[in-house]
Amino acid sequence: MNILICSAGRRVKLIKYFKVELSKIGGKVVAVDCDATAPALHFADFAEIIPAITDPEYIQQLKQLCQKYKIDAVLSLIDPELSVLAEHKEDFEKENIRLIVSNKEVVDICFDKYRTYQFLNDRSLPGIPTYINFAEILSDIETGFLEFPIIVKPKNGSASIGISIVHSTKELQAVWRDSGELIAQPFIEGDEFGIDCYMDLLNACVTNIFCKKKIKMRAGETDKSVSVNDPDLIQLIEELVNQLNPIGPIDIDCFKTDKGYFISEINPRFGGGYPHAHEAGQNFVRNIINNLLGKSNQTHIGHYPSGSVMIKFDDVMLLSSLDKSFMLNSLQESK
Repeated sequence: MNILICSAGRRVKLIKYFKVELSKIGGKVVAVDCDATAPALHFADFAEIIPAITDPEYIQQLKQLCQKYKIDAVLSLIDPELSVLAEHKEDFEKENIRLIVSNKEVVDICFDKYRTYQFLNDRSLPGIPTYINFAEILSDIETGFLEFPIIVKPKNGSASIGISIVHSTKELQAVWRDSGELIAQPFIEGDEFGIDCYMDLLNACVTNIFCKKKIKMRAGETDKSVSVNDPDLIQLIEELVNQLNPIGPIDIDCFKTDKGYFISEINPRFGGGYPHAHEAGQNFVRNIINNLLGKSNQTHIGHYPSGSVMIKFDDVMLLSSLDKSFMLNSLQESK
């Protein structure tokens, strides 16, 4: 069994997890990215450079790589790519390649933060009030329903890119573009939590929920966290995923205030903080392999100790000069 991971980027630890689990059954992990200096490429069994997801040849080249490496399943680690892959699930499945991505409706709901809020609100799930209309923002400020500071960010953003915190109407007017591409939300005072879930690919049931309190963030990813085992949070997340019906790994962000938990974001993919869950025994990589082998996974919701602390740290590697003749797959084969 061979698995291809798209947009591998800096996710070295995840590549290593796949490499370990696949080696047990004689399988290989293939990592691809549009950047030859993406660190994770250099830790896979094989690695390739492909065009950016906006390139017209992207899907075709991805299919060619699947044929070259006899790929059984493909997954992506970035939100924009999920939308692209979701549109081509049937095409890949006709060639017996499983795209581990939720259906397009689910992906679109999660990628669009305003649609995320609408989904939560329509189902009486606690979400952070989200605005897309400037007049509505001003109206709620005037009535006192919405107060400064306010967070303004891209409707389809990721990795905390393009976020502004505004403290007055004047500042709001300076950053707001009435283009439908921005949203506004109240600044939430409270602890932030990250939750890693796994929805079985075969029976569509949630088998794993791992909750962690975020201690420190960097570039939109969890840098330090501590595991928590809160039945109320687990129950909320279980209700959410059962109504949303995603598949595979899901990353969810929540805030806890004096009014309870509020769901902030839903990412239907591996989150940057997943290594904490994995090291605590919540092995989603093995779950994926089990599913691809036709085996359903047992339920391990909340089966982990509270109080374990995850810390990330940097490492360095030196590459040979990259030039036009540089072939990453050749480097991998020479190891």
